Amino acid sequence: MKTFKTLTILLCILLPSVSLVSLSADKPKKEQGWKEWLMEVDPIISPQERAVAKLLRTVEERKRFKDLFWQARDPSPHVPPNEYRVEYYRRLDYAKRRLGGVHTDRGQIYVIMGKPFDIDHFSGHENLVECEMWEYRSDGRFGLPPFMNIIFYKPHDMGEFQLYHPGIHRPGDLLSPSAAGSVKSQFQAYREVKKNSTVLAQASLSILPGEGDPGEMSLSTSSFALNKIYSLPEKEAETGYIRNFKMPTGSVEVKTSTNEIRGHIYAALTRNNGVDFLNFAVMPDVMNFKHTSENEYTADIDIHISAEDLSGRSIFQDVKKIDLKIDTQRKKQIDKRKIAFMNFSPIIEGDFNITIAYMNKTTDEFFTHKERITVSGDKPAMVLGFELKAAENRNYMPFAADGFLVLTDPRFTFNQKDTLQGIVWNAGAGADADGPEVFLESITNKNKIRIEPLVHNYDHYRFRLPLSMVKDDNYLLTVKTPGPESPAITRKIHVLPFYIDIERPVTMAKPEPPGAVNNYLFVRAQQYLNAGDTDRAAALFDKLPGKYWNAVTLPVIARAYYEKKDHARVLELLEREEVKKVYAVLIMLANSAIELKQYEKALQYLEQLRQYGDSVRINQLLAATCLSLGRREKAKQYYEHAKKLMKK
Repeated sequence: MKTFKTLTILLCILLPSVSLVSLSADKPKKEQGWKEWLMEVDPIISPQERAVAKLLRTVEERKRFKDLFWQARDPSPHVPPNEYRVEYYRRLDYAKRRLGGVHTDRGQIYVIMGKPFDIDHFSGHENLVECEMWEYRSDGRFGLPPFMNIIFYKPHDMGEFQLYHPGIHRPGDLLSPSAAGSVKSQFQAYREVKKNSTVLAQASLSILPGEGDPGEMSLSTSSFALNKIYSLPEKEAETGYIRNFKMPTGSVEVKTSTNEIRGHIYAALTRNNGVDFLNFAVMPDVMNFKHTSENEYTADIDIHISAEDLSGRSIFQDVKKIDLKIDTQRKKQIDKRKIAFMNFSPIIEGDFNITIAYMNKTTDEFFTHKERITVSGDKPAMVLGFELKAAENRNYMPFAADGFLVLTDPRFTFNQKDTLQGIVWNAGAGADADGPEVFLESITNKNKIRIEPLVHNYDHYRFRLPLSMVKDDNYLLTVKTPGPESPAITRKIHVLPFYIDIERPVTMAKPEPPGAVNNYLFVRAQQYLNAGDTDRAAALFDKLPGKYWNAVTLPVIARAYYEKKDHARVLELLEREEVKKVYAVLIMLANSAIELKQYEKALQYLEQLRQYGDSVRINQLLAATCLSLGRREKAKQYYEHAKKLMKK
């Protein structure tokens, strides 16, 4: 696994002096508007989002954050308006007008859960305090029980409505002060409440209808169910965008926008032993170095790659680091011919928006490229270049197949002295598959030039076409799988007259040894996990040799089993001594212990979690866990502390 540093861009904006005065005067107003918005969304903003929001300073950053915040919650992103946002502000308005605001117990439940299916009001009953019972039906929402009855009451018939917490509160808390003085046990209090409403009496034992025993009220799963309600906004929003929020176009770190340079990036797919690879050739128009000695020049290069599915969910991120050290002669070659960095990463099937960013950290120069790609065994793949040569070994290589490497120029400009060369992977190709059709088609007059013969080698074909007889023009190079409606891929190229010389870039292609196949297995499993396909992720993780199950990989592997609800397996993996008990690990350990009803163990992990932050949710879980162990007074302490934190 790799740790990716959050990368930021600070824009240099030149404003006239008059504008600077206006900007300064307007700042408090804009600051206040930002704080008001954060207060509005407080019930649904996740801890990660809140942490990032505190770091934002500019109007542009905050506006972008708001847009992405609502976009991540939009159930139909391509159909305006955003139904989630509209409904949330309707709930917010109702909570302000009718429920005392969003930070009251009723207001908070209302904005999270929406309008109850039914509300029973208990007011004017001689033996009850004023209270309400809200009936909710989960309609399949994340992890909620199908039916819930939630009570709000006024303690001692005074003050605001408060949430009744079964297990921490008792049926006697629902009795009026006069009625409470005449009962001698909670069982009698339960029967007294039942005289008014059987459903209310049952709800005083548990928010789950039918659960709870009036003779033994120390155990309850209500706390866990309530915690699921409070954590619902975080679960129902895809907040993966937060990981990259301050990464313009995906992943560039620069100190000033004036350092953006021109460059060319070629992205292409290859296949090797049943694995798809995203290949990329990155060629900056300018390559600057640091002169470190008389005959040495250096540059610290980062190439960032990210892939998101079409819903905006982050599937894959990687960074290729290049520590470039060259002598004077090599520098002269690069100055004259430019340089193309060729690299690759495994990728799973799907439709993705990819971002590739070049960063020369020595000079803060950068450029980026975005493209949509489809990875599918039903679609052909192709790499194209100016030279096809035998590789020195059979290692994994970018833009290569079976020991043959394609040297490419991302500008796709050729002259009539060049030979167009490349490799094609046919859709579903095998030893007996029909070969693809490869041809050049003039954009000007639609004339076609078929490229043959193709050299077949099991799952791929090599081709070459001398351009001496090809008219200078713009062309589409097309690869088409046999069949009338079969998929095709195209690449636009330019053919120049023979008398125009083209300097080919110096190419750098980094090979990876055969043993890298296990790394590819892990990376692809992570991608399936990020895409929500936990079964395929777990299946690939299980194929990893034992030595790859280590302190770094185990938390990722455990996440797959956590998503599959195999909580025993999660504990087995994460309780190993070599696994560092960081926040994400403790979350999985605590929740898995709760699901397995190993409450003593859960308490241990929840207390460790408090070291990372004394949050409402952690204290609610601690209260619920103590209740399940019969430790009511301790549960009440956690519950009251959670309420104080919530009010803050």
